[in-house]
Amino acid sequence: MENGIATFEMICEIQQLAERAFVFRLKEKNPHINPEEIEIEIGKWLKDRPGAEFGDGVGRVGDISRFN
Repeated sequence: MENGIATFEMICEIQQLAERAFVFRLKEKNPHINPEEIEIEIGKWLKDRPGAEFGDGVGRVGDISRFN
């Protein structure tokens, strides 16, 4: 179980790093961007980045109804 916890923690750290890099790029493009606009852009990025529309999974898209 420790290995699973360590893996999950690493995934969370990678996500945080990616978000910080995204914010850095936003601020480079627009130095006057405010925190509210940053949050809006992060939300868009999380929904629209490549793979996000299918849950970031590898392989074929499954039928979500199997979980009902």
